[in-house]
Amino acid sequence: MNITAQHWSMDPMLQAVILFWVPVAMLPLGVWISQSSKRQGQVKFGRVVSLVGILMVCASPWTVPSSPSTDAGHLLGSIIGPCMMMVIGMYLIAFSGNVPVGKLPQSDRRLGFLLAAAGFSWLAGMHWWILTPQLSPGVVNPYWYVFWPTFLLLTSCLASFSATALLLIGDERKTEASLMYGLSGVSLLMMLVGLNLDGPEMSSEEFRIHLGLATADLLGILLGCLLSILAFASVIFLYERSLPKPQTVAPPSNDELEFAASVIANHIGGEEE
Repeated sequence: MNITAQHWSMDPMLQAVILFWVPVAMLPLGVWISQSSKRQGQVKFGRVVSLVGILMVCASPWTVPSSPSTDAGHLLGSIIGPCMMMVIGMYLIAFSGNVPVGKLPQSDRRLGFLLAAAGFSWLAGMHWWILTPQLSPGVVNPYWYVFWPTFLLLTSCLASFSATALLLIGDERKTEASLMYGLSGVSLLMMLVGLNLDGPEMSSEEFRIHLGLATADLLGILLGCLLSILAFASVIFLYERSLPKPQTVAPPSNDELEFAASVIANHIGGEEE
């Protein structure tokens, strides 16, 4: 069935709204519904809404081929498999160790390591092999140039930060921390290789440019978060300084003390009122 042929009479902007942006909005809506309710029916409904939204976004290159926004859906459909493998692998690695709640069997650690390694290798194959997301032969998805350097940079930073946090806060988590440090090192090595060697579809010069932009974006986000926290703390500090000092309460008078003593006396002794 030719899905696209059924929408030639529809306005392209309206077609993009219905078949791309509405499904995009369904993702956070479904998550909100599933997380904000304890009823099993609403939780399942929210999950179904999110799943339908993801499937429609991934199918947007076929349902809305004329819209440039569908490049994001094409990239999502290309990377959702390896990313899910990495997320599941990290979950198995983290919760098969020494955790007080939700501990998984020790055997799941190997499975988690295999899934994470396979997912990372899959993504690496998109840069160094023939798996690069392409809209058409020879036309690489423009969002891939942004995703891959940003992914490597984020993975290296977050993995090293998580490993350090495990050693400082966790209890007997050296094995998991070592794996996280290893992932950070592999990501750093991939960045160094990408900076010096060309891939089949991305040159080292393009990688350097986008890695620099990704670094600037992440530093800007970090600086913006710090400035927002500083601004919020400054507003609270200045507001509290502007408040008048609380007035000192006068000590109770003799009449008030006698009244309080009489009330206490009437309620002591266990007699019923």
